[in-house]
Amino acid sequence: MIVDVMHLVVLIVAIGIGAWSLIEFRTRLPRGRFVIFTAASIAALFGCAAVGGEVGLLSQQVWFSAVVGFLAALAIGGYVAGRRQPRWR
Repeated sequence: MIVDVMHLVVLIVAIGIGAWSLIEFRTRLPRGRFVIFTAASIAALFGCAAVGGEVGLLSQQVWFSAVVGFLAALAIGGYVAGRRQPRWR
């Protein structure tokens, strides 16, 4: 049961970050928003496989925390990189 909840959380967070990047960064990161969307999609695919137990090396809980941490870092990094530079007039 907990694995299903972890799958659901990974999918919701990844889809949310992907949609947020496409909407939020239209003007601030015109091409970079697709990089964030792609990274969130890859993290969702890998995260579901890792949480499902198809990737060895670490336990499912560790993979879950690593993927959610990566998605959080991706969102924070996109927000920081997407700031507009001040224009001098």
